[in-house]
Amino acid sequence: MNENKDITIRGKAIYTTKGAANEYGRIGCNFYKGCPHECQYCYLKRGAPSKQLGGTEARLKKCFKDEADAARILRNELDKHLVQCQRYGIFLSFSTDPMIDETRGLTSIAISEATVRDIPVWVLTKCSTFIYDECNFMAWMDAINPIYRDRIHFGFTLTGRDDMEPKANTNADRIMAMRRMHLMGFSTFASIEPVIDWQSAERVVREAMPWCDHFKLGLRSGVGKDYYNVEESGAAIRRIVTVVESFGRTIYLKESTRKLLQHYLQSGAYEELLSHTVDMDGNRIVLTKEQQEL
Repeated sequence: MNENKDITIRGKAIYTTKGAANEYGRIGCNFYKGCPHECQYCYLKRGAPSKQLGGTEARLKKCFKDEADAARILRNELDKHLVQCQRYGIFLSFSTDPMIDETRGLTSIAISEATVRDIPVWVLTKCSTFIYDECNFMAWMDAINPIYRDRIHFGFTLTGRDDMEPKANTNADRIMAMRRMHLMGFSTFASIEPVIDWQSAERVVREAMPWCDHFKLGLRSGVGKDYYNVEESGAAIRRIVTVVESFGRTIYLKESTRKLLQHYLQSGAYEELLSHTVDMDGNRIVLTKEQQEL
């Protein structure tokens, strides 16, 4: 679950991720900076990362002359790092929402260029209106051969707290968009991060369950140590893991969530619960013989 030492990519379009970003994708793909959603909890609004955000308007990164240049550079970088990209896939995007009107065109190109190279793609968004872009984006997605669609992952950030995401599409609308992509045969995932409160988190997990193949559960950063009650949080995490597994879906607990869970469960019980989850590559966590005997 740690950062990978066998990847070193420092391209203009794709790059090796570090820290918490690594839990979403080992290879990031960014074309734009700036996000219009104005989420109150956004990590890119605080400290050094705030310089990466670029304000509330999505703008093409200065290293690209225009979108055609960005697409050309992407193709070259994918070819240069083909083996690594085929193994780990690419993730869009850590510096903007890749599915809003301003960014969607290059996202379409990235998906297409990756697909023809047998590279998995993960796209994470708070946008739902792209499903109405029938003449462009959805027509493009509909043209993709169904046998490749499970390697294209459409993810939606779900917090259940529309009040903290004032200019993003509602959580209900995002789940509706997830349903559309799921029915088209694309892989779907939900980022239940940050958990603002456990009641909202549990609700959106259940609401997304029929259309969501995989969940990622993470805590809110930059808050005090007493923000999460250990007893309440530990019980909620166990309920979420149980309901996800009972529905035949998978769940990855981010490092922040696992650390909190360790304070709630004793050794043995902690490892046993983890065995009902997957690692960040989607592989079921298997208990060692020693752990099974605890």
